[in-house]
Order: sequence, then structure tokens, then C-alpha cells
Amino acid sequence: MKTIINLPKYADKLPINKKKLFYRLYSVQDDFGLLKLPEEMKPWVKKKFGSIKAVEKQKIIRIDNNITCETALFNELRANVPINMKSDSEVKKIIKDQEGGFFCNLDSQTANDVFGRIIGDKSKTASNIAKYDALHGIVVFDKHNPLGFKEKDVSDYFKTANKWIKEANAMDKKRVYPYVLWNCLWRAGSSIVHGHMQIILGKERHYGEIERLKRFSEGYKIAFKSNYFEDLYSVHEAVGLGFKKNENKIFMNLTPRKEKEVMIIGSDLESVSSAVYKVLKAYLKLGVQSFNVGIYLSPLDNSWNFPLVVRIVDRGNLNVKTGDFGGLEVFAGTSVIASDPYKVFEKVKKSF
Repeated sequence: MKTIINLPKYADKLPINKKKLFYRLYSVQDDFGLLKLPEEMKPWVKKKFGSIKAVEKQKIIRIDNNITCETALFNELRANVPINMKSDSEVKKIIKDQEGGFFCNLDSQTANDVFGRIIGDKSKTASNIAKYDALHGIVVFDKHNPLGFKEKDVSDYFKTANKWIKEANAMDKKRVYPYVLWNCLWRAGSSIVHGHMQIILGKERHYGEIERLKRFSEGYKIAFKSNYFEDLYSVHEAVGLGFKKNENKIFMNLTPRKEKEVMIIGSDLESVSSAVYKVLKAYLKLGVQSFNVGIYLSPLDNSWNFPLVVRIVDRGNLNVKTGDFGGLEVFAGTSVIASDPYKVFEKVKKSF
């Protein structure tokens, strides 16, 4: 099986045009982290990692996106850890115990948006009580269990979100910058267990990360006379980390924001729902319980030439007390990744 540790070899073996494109977008460094273990530690290290040698000389891969300046660090030791996680009966109990809360009694215990509620087959909207921005809605799932969704459910959530965006924009035409986010359980920043997504609609300019990506892509087009998003997918496909399904391009991000990041490039919110579901289905099979989905949408006034971009990450074990974001991620813009994208990609692709 391929591994991220051998990425430089895969890139160097590409046809000349693909190799040139790969190194236009990415820089890859490989190095070794060296240490010397005291004799007293060696039995524990051998039991924990299987090899003294592998710990005393650890191969490190650094990948930089030359366009966006995103950086990821992969350690051979971490990449070799099995990616399947055990499900937790305690988590299931917490989900069950919180049934009957606000989102289970939507009409009486959540606020309405001033334009009313959007009602779908599997979801209904509410107005967020403590808003991120002036127009901030919630798509509340009819199922309490946030991990109990099916493909038809996700399709309905996205349709409901799309209708909310249109209604919110109709109320305030100045607000044309939509962003959809799905935070699942507490590691992902969700304060309420019951399944839900959120939508915000900004004005004057898009939200920071989306605005930056748009500017990077514009600069790329000027510099290289090429489409950044098409080239981004092309190099991932070339190194065995991307595939197409219908109108969607699905790939593992080489500079992920966090664990197991899958990116999807599509055309509109409703047509991408099936691909999002299948990625999450693969996540659930891997034992993932907490995740973030972020969906970058073009302005509603059609002022940008920009695709729909979905980013999905695993936020880690719900019982672990340490955060998965530290000072390197928060301030240095560099992610330390414990999962191997090639291992995750195999599971994701099978889900389709």
C-alpha cells in the first residue's frame, strides 16, 4: 500500500508535465528526527512502537502548498498507526441521555428567524440564539442522534440549508456571502448533542478563509494562466489521492487542516450532498465520531468565478482531554497529522 512517507518518490515518477505541475503547487521535504533512548525506556518503546530503531530515527515529511502557504507535517511513526478507532458505549449513553432537549422540542424551545422556519422532510430551521453574524440559522435534524443520518437525510439537510440561504438573502439583499458548517459533537465545537448544521450569510466581503482562497486562486490564474482548483485536483489524482464521481472531484488534502481531511470540489450545495454523505459514511466506519464539515459557497450575486469547496476533517477521540489544535496550528499555520492520507483514501473511495 502507498504511504505519505513515500510521496517524494511518487511525485518524481510522474510524467514530466504532471511532475512540473505537482512541484508548482507543492514543496516536499523529507528529513529524520534523531534521538537516543536510555536503556530503561527501551522495553516500553518496543512494546509501544514495535521497534527501537524506528523511534531513534524517525522519518518526517513536510508538505507545503506553494500557493496558499498551508503546511503539514507527517511522522512515519504516526502514519503507521492503525486508523480504525473503537466505538465508545459511553458516547452512545451521553447521546441517549440528552434526548428530549431544546432541539427535540423545536417549535417551543428554539427561536424563529424573522422570515419564519424552513421545513424539510428530515429537518427544520431555527434561528441561532447567540449569533455568529446578523443572519445565522440552524438546520436541526429530525433525528436526535447526530451520527444516525442516512444519505436521504443529508440530502434533505442540504436542501433545507439552500432554502434558508435564499430566504435570508431575499430579506436582506446586501447579504450575499453564505457559509455552511456542520460541527458534530463536542470535539468539533458543538455545544448541543442533537444533530444540526449552521448557516451564516455575510455582507460586504466573504469570511476570511474563503476570501483568502479566492485571492490566491486569482493570483494563480494571473501567474500561470491556469485554474487553481482544476490543477489542485489534478495533482492529487496524479499521486493516487483523488477521483471523480459524477460532477464532484474528491481528494485527500496533502496539506490538511487536521486529521483525515477530505476535500470535494463541486458545483452547488444540493448536488454535493451525496458525496459528503459517502465521505462521512467512510469516517463512521473508521470509528470517527466527531467531525467538522465546512462548505465554501460563491457569493449569491455571481460576482466570483469560484467553485463550491467542501472540507471535512476528523476531530479525534471524544474521550481524549487534550485538544487537537495546539500552538503550531493556531499561530504557525502548520498542521501535525497523525493519519496517513493514503490509508484513509482507500476507505473513502470504497464508500463510493
